[in-house]
Amino acid sequence: MTLTSILPTLRASIPDPIATDRWPVGTRATVTDVLVAGVSLAHLAALCRTPCVHVADVAAPAPGRPGDPAGTVVVTSVTAVHDVGTGLPWLTLDADVPAGSASWSEVRLVGRASTARHALARLRGGGHETLTLPSDVRAGDLLAVPCRGLLALRDVRVARTATDAAPEGSLV
Repeated sequence: MTLTSILPTLRASIPDPIATDRWPVGTRATVTDVLVAGVSLAHLAALCRTPCVHVADVAAPAPGRPGDPAGTVVVTSVTAVHDVGTGLPWLTLDADVPAGSASWSEVRLVGRASTARHALARLRGGGHETLTLPSDVRAGDLLAVPCRGLLALRDVRVARTATDAAPEGSLV
């Protein structure tokens, strides 16, 4: 448990910590952004639209970081938040990340600072992953997801529209 999870209002002044072994080498979190090799992911999404992919240099793995290093970050937009009455909202994203490559436990909100408490949400599609995000996540928010190995934009499929991907019983 981190100080920002105990006192979420601190997220307006200090960033949530990141697990450095799940992100590309040299990744740094700020209050409203994640910088990978000095590149702002919020700015990248503004320039390229979402989904977009940032590939970091993984030619030389960092000491003490075994296995398949994180070399890619996918920036995706939340297209809809579905309340299906279970207390666990479903998020629809504009990207389908290849199964098994994403570190969903490290997903980060970029583009704005949230002081809302973290809550669980379920990702619609694929393996129905459960994410921990600020409870005020809404359509239009940007999420940064670190991925193992190297992905190209062609590896990230553009997801269906929010109404096509809505879970049964949703209000969309």
